[in-house]
Amino acid sequence: MKRIFILFPLAAVFLFSEISAQEGSEFKPGGKVEVRIFTNFTSSFSDGKNFNNFNVGRAYLGYSYNFSENFSGKITYDVGNTGASKNQFSGFLKFAYLQYKKDNFSIMGGMIPLYHYSLTDAEWGYRYILNPFHSEYGFGTPADLGLGMEYKFASWVNADLILVNGESFKMAESDSTFKAGAGLKLFPVKNLMIRGYFDTMKRDGANQQTTEVLAVYENSRFKLSAAYSFQKDHALVKGNDYSGYTVNGSLYLKNVTLIGRYDLLESVVPDGVLNAWNLGKDGQFFLAGIEFAPVKGVKIAPNYQGWKPADDRKPFVSRVSLHVDIKI
Repeated sequence: MKRIFILFPLAAVFLFSEISAQEGSEFKPGGKVEVRIFTNFTSSFSDGKNFNNFNVGRAYLGYSYNFSENFSGKITYDVGNTGASKNQFSGFLKFAYLQYKKDNFSIMGGMIPLYHYSLTDAEWGYRYILNPFHSEYGFGTPADLGLGMEYKFASWVNADLILVNGESFKMAESDSTFKAGAGLKLFPVKNLMIRGYFDTMKRDGANQQTTEVLAVYENSRFKLSAAYSFQKDHALVKGNDYSGYTVNGSLYLKNVTLIGRYDLLESVVPDGVLNAWNLGKDGQFFLAGIEFAPVKGVKIAPNYQGWKPADDRKPFVSRVSLHVDIKI
């Protein structure tokens, strides 16, 4: 932890020492508006019952601006069906940060996108259908208030560090607890990427620790990805440990992409109780679908999803959906 607190001030000194180098540049500042909408129609079947609905899963409105060749900023407002009621839309400030980037080094501060989520999101590639495993099951969040730093040591290795509030982008800091994390990304051979990630956050005797390993192989014909995640003392509750893994892939055909995904989530049984602490959310998830793009900026993905709860008292849930991703 002490090393992280030392690294960030040193990076800040380096950052501001470069400001004078921007003078005299012919770079012209500029920005752009970013709009993205996720919408879907879903038909669910469970225990002999059927439920249908149209839904706008998320709508993002943002603006990114390049102040210079090295300095940029971004703000994104996120509106989604994430309120206390499933039928209630809520808005959040998802991103609001300043970034400095030069050569192999970058640093950003504010409400920042977290490196591990951004990578898993990009490698999964179908967030408009479902979040990546890391976020879907609560191992981490897409954004948080704090600092992030990344350095590319060579073409085959780079590392990143974060120091954030740990409250996610939906909540302001409510205590003096911070989350510190580090990731290492390797490219050992052509088309293969391996990443390891670890973060820690302590409070009141609990020590939430997240460990994840991700491997991705991709070529011009297909992509195959697998990840394992483990979290100790989830939500800073001692003994609430859980883990899981995901395997997913894409097969690139001429005009469409075939999609598949399998998730498994399991939690431990704490001392003194009979059932796993997360039994209501533990289980297995299945997805199979097709994605195509009729025009630039629009992606459509009919798909089937299945959920098998770990709790034997709950029925299997089948879902047939049509998801649409609109990017303006």
